[in-house]
Amino acid sequence: MVRSKSFHRALCLWLLFILIITGIIFQLLTIRSPGKWHPPPVSYLSSNTSRVPKTSSNLDQEEIHRLIKLIQWPEVPSGVDFMSSTSPNTTFYVLLHPQEVYHIGDRITVVIFARDHYSRPKTYGGDYFLAKLHSPKLKAGVTGSVTDHRNGSYSVMFLLLWPGDAEVHISLVHSSEAVSIISRKRDKFYLNGHFIHDGNSATVACNVQPPGPDVCTYRDIQSREEWFCNRPKGFPCSAYQEHLTGVNHPTLSASEQQFLQRAVTDQMISSTLRKIIILPQTSGTDERSVCGPGLSIPDPSGYYYQDLWQSRVCRNRRFTSPSDVTSCLKGKVVYLFGDSTLRQWWLYLEKFVPSLQKAAPNVSYALGSLLATDAEHGYLVKWRVHQKPLSMIHTSEPKLPYIVSELDNIGGADDGLVIVINSNAHFVSFPVKFYLQRIRNIRNAVVRLLKRSPQTKVIIKSGNTGFRYEIASDWLSFQLDTLMRAVFSGLPVALLDAWQMTSCHYLPKDLHPQEIIIKNMVDSMLSYICPE
Repeated sequence: MVRSKSFHRALCLWLLFILIITGIIFQLLTIRSPGKWHPPPVSYLSSNTSRVPKTSSNLDQEEIHRLIKLIQWPEVPSGVDFMSSTSPNTTFYVLLHPQEVYHIGDRITVVIFARDHYSRPKTYGGDYFLAKLHSPKLKAGVTGSVTDHRNGSYSVMFLLLWPGDAEVHISLVHSSEAVSIISRKRDKFYLNGHFIHDGNSATVACNVQPPGPDVCTYRDIQSREEWFCNRPKGFPCSAYQEHLTGVNHPTLSASEQQFLQRAVTDQMISSTLRKIIILPQTSGTDERSVCGPGLSIPDPSGYYYQDLWQSRVCRNRRFTSPSDVTSCLKGKVVYLFGDSTLRQWWLYLEKFVPSLQKAAPNVSYALGSLLATDAEHGYLVKWRVHQKPLSMIHTSEPKLPYIVSELDNIGGADDGLVIVINSNAHFVSFPVKFYLQRIRNIRNAVVRLLKRSPQTKVIIKSGNTGFRYEIASDWLSFQLDTLMRAVFSGLPVALLDAWQMTSCHYLPKDLHPQEIIIKNMVDSMLSYICPE
C-alpha cells in the first residue's frame, strides 16, 4: 500500500513536471517578436475587406489602449551600467541544425545569444535586432523574422527564396538599455516657428503640445488637430509665417550618451557561419493573385533577386521603359501625400519619363508641393508634403494643408484617381498618441473618400529604414509603422512594404535609398494601379 502511494506520488510529480516543461516550450513558441511586426489577430475596422467600413468619430481611450499594446516593449531593470548593456562585439549567433545544402522553400533558424561588454550572458530581452539573408553577388536579399524570448536569447527565421548562395547578416540596432533611453526622450523635441510683424521677425519653439505657458494655438477645423508655438513678445499669433527645421534635441547625460554612441548603434554581429547553399525547386507554380486592395501581407512580404523585388503578396510587374509607365498612367490623376521619401518617387518618375514635365520648373520643393503633367498621355502626378511636424528648411505655413483636408476636398466618382499616402519619419520623436490621432484622422478621411469614390485606388506606403541620427532611429520608426499597419488593417487599400524593401537590400540602409530601390517601389505602386 505504501509502495502504491509512493508510486502514485512519483507519477503525479512526473506529470506536473511534463506540464511545466510543455508550458515553457509553448510560451517560447508563441511569444510575439518585438523586432518584427505581426498583424493583429482581429481587424480594428472590419473582417470583410470587400466593403468600406464605417469611420469612428473619436480616438477613444479603449482603442488607444488596444493599439498601444501592439508596441509594448520589454522593460529593462533599473540601474544597468553601460558595461552591463548588450554589446555587438560579444553577442553571437549560431545556425540550428545546419545542412550541407538547402532547397528553395526551406526555412532556417538562427539563435542569437546576447552578451554584455564583459561577455556575460544577458538574462532579459528588449534588444532591437534587424536581420537579413542576402547575397551581394546575386543582388538578392530577404528579411528575417526576429523573436525575443525575453531571456537574453532571440531566434531568427529565414525563408529561402532564391537559388545560389546566401549569407546571414544580423545587426544590433539598439541594446535594450538604449531603447529604454530613446523611449523616455521621444516626447522632448521641438520645432521652430518663424513670425514676421511690422518689419520684425522672431523664431520660437513650436510643438504638438504647448511648449510654454504663453502660447499661440493653431487648430485645424477639419482634422481638429492643434499646433502650439510660444507667443513672441509684441507679435500677434497671426504673424506666424513659416515653419522651420532646427529640432531642439533633448539633452543626454554623459552616461546616456554611452548607450547611443555610434560604436554600439546599428552594428553588425560577427559570426563564423558559412555561406548557405540553396538548390532550385524541382517544380513549382506561381499561386500569387494579381495586385489589388485588401491583400494580406505575408512575412516576408517579398525579396530581392537580381536587383528586382519579387513580391510574395501579389504578382508585381516590371515597368522597364517610359512607355510602360505612360501606358499605365494614361488618363489618371496620382496624388502622393507624405514626406520626402515619397518625393523621391515623384522625382524618379519625372526623370524616367521624358514626356512627364514639371509644371513650374522654377518652383522649389520647399514650398511643399510638386506637380508634373504629361499632356501627350493625359495624366498628372502631384506630390504634397504632409502638415507639421516637419524637419525641413523654411516652409511657408499657409501652404501646408493637412492630408485629411486634401482628401476631403477631392470630389467623388473620379475615375482614374490614385492616392498614395505615407506618414512616418517626421513623427518619430513626438508622442505616440499624437501620431495615432493623425493616422486615424487620415484613415477616416480615406474611408469617406472611398464612400464617395469606390473605384479610387489607395496605396499606403510604410516607413523606410535607415535613420542615422542620435535619437531618431529605426526603433522609433518601427513603432509607428506597427501602429500604421494596424490602423489601416481591414480597409480596401494596398500596403506597400517599404520597410522590408529598404532593410534587406545589399546596399547600405538609407532613409532616402538609392535609385534602384526607388525604382522597385515605384514599380510596385504601378503594379497596384495597373495589375494586368
